[in-house]
Amino acid sequence: MGQAQRSDRRDGISVISGNNSQNRTRSGAQRSRSSRAGAVRRKTDRDGLENLELWEISRKDDSPRLMRLADREQVRYGQRRPHPKPYPDRRSTGNPWPVSSIKRRRAKKRRLNVYRLFVFLMIGVCLILIYQTTGAVYRMMHHEKTDNSRGIVQIVSEKIEGSRIEPPPMIVDYLEPNEFSRPGTELKKIKSVFVHYTANPGTSAAQNRSYFANLAETQERSASAHFIIGYEGELIQCIPLEEQAYAVATRNEDSVSIECCYLDDDGKFTQETYDTLVHTLAWLKQEYHLSEDDILRHYDCGGKMCPIYYVEHEDAWEKLLADVKDYEEG
Repeated sequence: MGQAQRSDRRDGISVISGNNSQNRTRSGAQRSRSSRAGAVRRKTDRDGLENLELWEISRKDDSPRLMRLADREQVRYGQRRPHPKPYPDRRSTGNPWPVSSIKRRRAKKRRLNVYRLFVFLMIGVCLILIYQTTGAVYRMMHHEKTDNSRGIVQIVSEKIEGSRIEPPPMIVDYLEPNEFSRPGTELKKIKSVFVHYTANPGTSAAQNRSYFANLAETQERSASAHFIIGYEGELIQCIPLEEQAYAVATRNEDSVSIECCYLDDDGKFTQETYDTLVHTLAWLKQEYHLSEDDILRHYDCGGKMCPIYYVEHEDAWEKLLADVKDYEEG
């Protein structure tokens, strides 16, 4: 062959050379272009490595400035590496949303803790009440002399009833309705109990009841009382406690009256009369939720000397009130 072929590889570029000058010229141009391409490629590779190193440095240092610089260099040389956009640090931007969210979570946790504490306290109180109730029932069943046939409800009911004062034995003998001794006017409330004496020594409770009944015929005056206690201690009820009696002119609408019989002229009650009076006063006091100050003499409202002995002997009246209190408590 007239032409000799020679292959020369430099920087990855193949060059074909021949005898004629045209081929040499072309080969020279190709070599020149190959040299420039190799130089550009080496520069590009070197810039890429520098950018990659800059990227690695910025990633390790977590410097936003270096990261932006690396991004510009990569875009410049077409070698930007895709990476996810980092979320901004809300704490550094001044956004109040994360702080308020944390406060809400903490407040919710505090409320939950308070609720749990309240539930635990309620459970503890309930357990204490159950324990005390069970102990009371146990003591009631085993430490008291009770009949096996009685139940718990009956025992408790008996205890409650045992603390109440029973009304004294009495004879219920109501007067016939009339304008002079039993008007039939409603007694809406009871604020006081008045103690009287009959002002007729030696007369019995039955005789004084008949006197009140006869006023409907004689019409000489208006007088009556809810109760009359005889000198032997007998008790007669003349008027229901739901109706007014003619006993204290200015207080008939809110009071109950008790007439007491006596034997001596001084007006002192017999012991039987006194005992029945104390029992009756204690019963009425408890029944209508009154106090010692609500037990009055007829003298305390209007100044009438009734009951005369307990007006003239103030100490005897104070002893009567003390005996009523002791009876109620004992």
